[in-house]
Order: sequence, then C-alpha cells, then structure tokens
Amino acid sequence: MFRPKSTFEQWRIFQAVVDCGGYAQAAEALNKSQSSLNHAVAKLQQSLGVPLLEVRGRKAVLTPAGEIFLKRARQLSQQVEELENLANNLERQWEPQINLYVSALQPRERLYRALAHFYPRSRGCRVNLHERIHCHFNALQPGDLMLSEHLPGDRTGLVLDEVCLRPLCATNHPLAQQEGPISLDDLTSHNQISLHPPIHRSVDWNDADDTGWKATHYHEVISMILQGLGYAWLPRHLVEAELASGALVQLDLESGNERHLYTYLLTLSPESLGPATELLLRCLRNEYQGEQNLSAQGK
Repeated sequence: MFRPKSTFEQWRIFQAVVDCGGYAQAAEALNKSQSSLNHAVAKLQQSLGVPLLEVRGRKAVLTPAGEIFLKRARQLSQQVEELENLANNLERQWEPQINLYVSALQPRERLYRALAHFYPRSRGCRVNLHERIHCHFNALQPGDLMLSEHLPGDRTGLVLDEVCLRPLCATNHPLAQQEGPISLDDLTSHNQISLHPPIHRSVDWNDADDTGWKATHYHEVISMILQGLGYAWLPRHLVEAELASGALVQLDLESGNERHLYTYLLTLSPESLGPATELLLRCLRNEYQGEQNLSAQGK
C-alpha cells in the first residue's frame, strides 16, 4: 500500500508561503510561527528530493519544479475541500446527484438558464441530464425530475413550453416544388423521416405512412432532410436557422400545417424531494413562472 512522504498540511503551508509572498506573511495569515512554516516546507522538499522554493532577499520564489508542484497542490486542496463539503452535505441529507430527464422536444434556452441559477448554490451536487425520446411519468424514481410532453391523466404538472411542429423539407425536394396544398395521398408517396421510437401517441397523430425512415435524434432527422431524403414534422425552435437561410421550407398541407403540444415539469412525489432537488425545482419554477428572485428564497 502506498504511504505518502508528505502531508496535506505541508502542501497547505507551501501554498500559503507562495500566495502570501514569504514565510513571515504566511505565518501571520495562518497564525503559526515562522519557524514552524520553515520547518514544514524544508521537510516537504527533503522528502520529495526536489527544491520547491528559494529565498531571494525577504521573498520566497518558486523554482521551476515548484511551479509544477504548486498547480498540483492547488488541485489537491480543491479535491480535499470537495470531499469535506460532500461529507457535510451528506450529513445534512443534501443529495450528491439529481437525475433530470428531458424530452427531445423540450426547448433548452430557459432550462439552461435555470441550471445556471442552480449551479452556484448546488454545493457540488451533480445534475445528470438525460435526453429521452420517451419521457414517461411511470419511469420516474423518487427524487427525479422530468420535462416531458407526456402528462398522465391523473396527474398535474407545471406547464413549461408550447411546442409547434411543422412539416418541412429541403428546398430542392419535389414536395417543395409542388404548387397548391398537398393532399395526404401526395404526401404518403414520399419518404417521411421521424423519430424512433415515436415520441408519444399524441405526437404521432396516426400518420398513415409508417414505412418511412427512422432516427433516434432530431439532429439526425434534420441532417437527412437537408440531404433531400424526405420530409419531416420538426419542432420549429430546432430549425429556425435552416428556415431563415432557406435551406428548409415549410410544406402547405391540406390537412394543416401545424401540430402543437405542451411540455410539463413532473416529479413523482414533491413532498419527498431532498433539499438540492427542491432548490433545482425552485430554479425551474422561477424561470418558467417568473417568480421573485431566488436570492430572496430558501435561505
């Protein structure tokens, strides 16, 4: 088993001498005697067999090796601090991680702003963001959060975004050249590219043609559409740049040119959430509901 030649306290003193600019200043900052600091750094250098500092006048200056070791020592200090913070958070039942499931349809801008509000106060809690084509409530575990278009009939959820899907194809696709509204028969004679598995029954709208190409991510669907391989119903917020540039065009269908659905913020049991998840939930609610600034809440 590895037995270290140095101690964390020696590395802490070494950093203090560098940061304070000398042994006397570091001794005052750490409330220790200057001789104890000299002894600690000398012992550290002796155990390593590498000079870290050299005194020039009244100032301690890093050697080339010392500059390398200082960077590693700072990383060590950060890791020790994180370990102790983790232990403190666990003692207070602060969760080490949160699972956040997000529908592939969910617009991201406000979600990311909510995460940006959460991060400075997260106390090291990790957020595991899982994008899913299927985001079903019955897959949630206690403590999880979900942003989904699937709202069970016996549940309520915070409404987040209205998503508009439109039928699109590339500018050079035959459907884009057709004049007048496109009938269902004309549409089904062309390749439809969609997500697989389908997002949800309410999103499929019972499309007659189920023989088209499938992909597991919208970015893949968009890429294939841009290559002229077919048409697709796509969330407008994902293709604004392609529509603005003219790379994609919207089809004029007899059956209608828009499909709408809502996404919801869901959790299995709000009253059983831990403090970190409660904080993230408040950040999400604040972003989507425009509640008062979080700095005045939950302190």
